[in-house]
Amino acid sequence: MHTVRLPLSRLFLLVFFASQSLFTTKMDAQVGCPGCNVSLPVLPSDTIYLGAAPDGVAGQYYNGDISFRMPKTTTPVNATDPSTPAGLPISSISIVAVVNVPPGLNWQPSQFTFNPSNLTDGCVKFCGTPLQPGLYNVEVFVSAEVFTLNQSTSFSFPIYIAPSSSTTPGFSMQNNAGCGSVNVAFQNNLPSNGNSGYSYLWDFGNGTTSTLQNPPPLTYNTPGVYDINYTASIDTFGYKVTTVRVLAAGCSDILINTAPDLYVKIKSPQGNFVVVTPAQNNSTFPAVFNINLPLGNGTYELEVRDDDTFGSESCGYVYFNKNTTGVLSSGPLQVQVDIIHPVLTIQSSGTVTVYPQPAPPVIAPAGLIQLCEGEEVELVADYDQDIQWYRDTTVLFGEIFQQLHVASAGQYWLEYTSPVGCKSQSAPVEVNLLPLPTPPVFQVTGNEYTLANPNQMPANYSLQWYMDGNVLTDETGPTYCLMEPGVFLMTLEVTDNASGCSNQFSLGVSFNPAYTCASASGEIAETANTLVLFPNPTAGSIWANFEVKKPGPISMEIFDVIGKKVWQETLHANTTDMRHELDLGRFPGGIYLLKIQTEDGYISGRILKE
Repeated sequence: MHTVRLPLSRLFLLVFFASQSLFTTKMDAQVGCPGCNVSLPVLPSDTIYLGAAPDGVAGQYYNGDISFRMPKTTTPVNATDPSTPAGLPISSISIVAVVNVPPGLNWQPSQFTFNPSNLTDGCVKFCGTPLQPGLYNVEVFVSAEVFTLNQSTSFSFPIYIAPSSSTTPGFSMQNNAGCGSVNVAFQNNLPSNGNSGYSYLWDFGNGTTSTLQNPPPLTYNTPGVYDINYTASIDTFGYKVTTVRVLAAGCSDILINTAPDLYVKIKSPQGNFVVVTPAQNNSTFPAVFNINLPLGNGTYELEVRDDDTFGSESCGYVYFNKNTTGVLSSGPLQVQVDIIHPVLTIQSSGTVTVYPQPAPPVIAPAGLIQLCEGEEVELVADYDQDIQWYRDTTVLFGEIFQQLHVASAGQYWLEYTSPVGCKSQSAPVEVNLLPLPTPPVFQVTGNEYTLANPNQMPANYSLQWYMDGNVLTDETGPTYCLMEPGVFLMTLEVTDNASGCSNQFSLGVSFNPAYTCASASGEIAETANTLVLFPNPTAGSIWANFEVKKPGPISMEIFDVIGKKVWQETLHANTTDMRHELDLGRFPGGIYLLKIQTEDGYISGRILKE
């Protein structure tokens, strides 16, 4: 166990230089681990302290408290970060979220928000059963308020979860649970220590067995629950004669013909006497003799004798070895040798659990994505829950949903956690940002608009003119001539043909009837030559002589110098040569534009009213 002192410059940045906080609302935390206990060493009242998280073991219940002390002012920050002014009061500190908690664990703080003026000490309890071993860098997001301004940051601390283990009277296993594939190490708890008489049988539950004392690690690649059965046979006691039972002897005392006084003599395979029992006076059958003789290999000789007053007589001989069973006979002599051979058998069982490894998440679109600056792409995962998005190596806080909107360059990937805590990662999606071309500024000369900075355009580019947001078909040159009265928003768009990125320049303009365009040509200019206005200037009426290609409806409109429509009339042309009188007597003096719209197009001309 060790103490982690937070990098103060990371915990509280100088809020006076921050215009926005990274987090403005507190995310709901996991609950289910109430009742943590605050346990702190002797500390200064205004300091930063974080205790260490205890280690855990996968598959075993975890219950650990981490105590901390929050600072009251920015003075502790200033001690390690002189750029932060000291002595500023911290009015509020909030725990926003905790991420990268070992799967299977929940967490709950003593409280989420602290007012350092009256409370600085707290704790967080982690509890539950961790499912996966590993070193988890748990990241805590906090938000501090100084003078009503919020500044948020994060800090991290490690929680180590050791591989799961299982211990039985006969054996132990390390890393006996995992995702997709586990490599299990086995340890025999009843080793022979080099002694003979030990034998083992392992059944690993996957169709394989072993008779080794300590089998090598075994990998389980298929999800499932495997029953491990272990048997140890300890045969170290050997063979021993415990009793000899003389069932019948066929001999008796010679002089008085009474019951014999029996005793037993046993000779080893090497011919040495190893047992001579005391005589039992007036023996009755069965006559039982306690022997307690260890047996080795070979044949032993057993003689039963009758101890008489004057010497002894033999009742007969029988022979046996360590595997002898039943009654041994030699004439009338019947003997049963009781031999024991105890073997200790120990059986133990355990389980190995392999959880299914979830399929890696798939992100669409995949591969390399080229974005123009200012554009955005939506990344969509095939999992809709239990996911976490990352950019490069950084967790994207709060991005736990199926869709992710991306407008910045980087490698984007996500991690999925299955209900049992198994994780899988997607292939990364590379997002590149392409620069926009320089805005195509255009200059205004009368009613003519011309690209002003062609030298700043890309090597291979195309142009498109817009009026009030509507594309002007076929207007793709560097110059556009406005020949329609009114006030408009003109836009010129340039596209870099190599990257496909576009940029625009827009300007509000109004038609000026006092000017024509030097670039005007084609049908409109030729048609305009067919319009004759006289007398022009005029103090009252004016005649308009013009030609149309075919009879049909005609719209005639008059606009003032700022593009405002001041008169309109609709008539029908019965001939291609038209002559029409316009009364301008009521109009104030000035310049006006006459626009005549036909089914084939329009013609226009300037009128000077005196």
